Amino acid sequence: PIFAAFFTTRASRGPTMAGLGIPVTDPPGDGITSLSFAKSRDALLVTSWDGTVTVHDVAGDGSSNMACRFETTAPVLDACFVGQHELAVVSAGLSKALTYHCITSGISSVVGTHAETVRCVALDPETGLVFSAGWDGVVKCWDLKEDRKKRCVRSAELPGKAHAMALFSAYHKAREQSDEIPQEDLDSKNHQPTRLVIATAGGRVVSLFPKEFMKTGVFEFDRASVLSHQTRSLAVSPDGLGFVNTSVEGRVAWERFGETEQASDTYAFKCHRTKPRESSENAKETVPHSVNGSAFHKSGAFATAGGDGFVATWDGVRKKRVWQSERYGGGISGVAFSGDGTRMAVAVSDERKNEKNPNQHAGRREDAVYVRAVNEPEVALKK
Repeated sequence: PIFAAFFTTRASRGPTMAGLGIPVTDPPGDGITSLSFAKSRDALLVTSWDGTVTVHDVAGDGSSNMACRFETTAPVLDACFVGQHELAVVSAGLSKALTYHCITSGISSVVGTHAETVRCVALDPETGLVFSAGWDGVVKCWDLKEDRKKRCVRSAELPGKAHAMALFSAYHKAREQSDEIPQEDLDSKNHQPTRLVIATAGGRVVSLFPKEFMKTGVFEFDRASVLSHQTRSLAVSPDGLGFVNTSVEGRVAWERFGETEQASDTYAFKCHRTKPRESSENAKETVPHSVNGSAFHKSGAFATAGGDGFVATWDGVRKKRVWQSERYGGGISGVAFSGDGTRMAVAVSDERKNEKNPNQHAGRREDAVYVRAVNEPEVALKK
């Protein structure tokens, strides 16, 4: 495959557009598939159906510079920062390959492949291993330091094609406090173990411990999802004790790892629903919108991104909505918080353009990414 990288220092300009945030310059030209902040620096990673992988340097006020853009040969569905100081990226998508992009040199190379589209990719910062899950119903574990033929150090069959994936690790949080922390402290009971959770077709949720999986290929659990419709996103709570699971049918599940005796510890609720435009005989009838993205703030509140054009934050323990954004100009495809919790990135992107019917989305707004400051009341949990 041939890849290209473009570097620029152009900064985003313009007003903050009320509470929506500041739009980044040069957003993707087609559906935005993922966005995430680096853990150790102020950088935002954006992937798109147009085959691009873009890194933006983000300032404290939300303004940004496009640091670089990689162009690949197929739509990109997910990506993650990797390497020392997070100066590289691994992307994945319809090419069926994982691709390594060096931000400093602009060089790209193939890490490895799946038999079908690679839907999700994530880095375990503790081991340095990269995990991928695809539509071939396989999860793979990659060691980027190995030669290409030896990079896939473990793989296992999932109960179905992968729809979403999220990783929890206390490693970054511990390293923020000290650069020299003994391994036994990282493994202590003070920290929840690193976990990777994957939602698959067939309504299944799988969890694994990366270190153990690398050695044995064994899952922690494989269980039925609380949701009855397809999962769109997963996010693990900052304490590592549970996760949220969002669906295409305007519902969110709050789930816990391990066994729980309290029914309130696992539940689902409706959200991102609107009243029908036309009058209905049933006044209580609502139209559900897909909940396309989710992300936890370090406070413990979590955000959801809805196809209705709103971002909302929630207190999962008390089962209450904390805040709702102004309405954006289109459906929201993703949301992410910066590591320090001071900024939120929002991807505004309706369904991808249909090449066979260019008039399908006539009049739709262009895809955009906004970065806005997070105000404390928007993510504050009641004590």
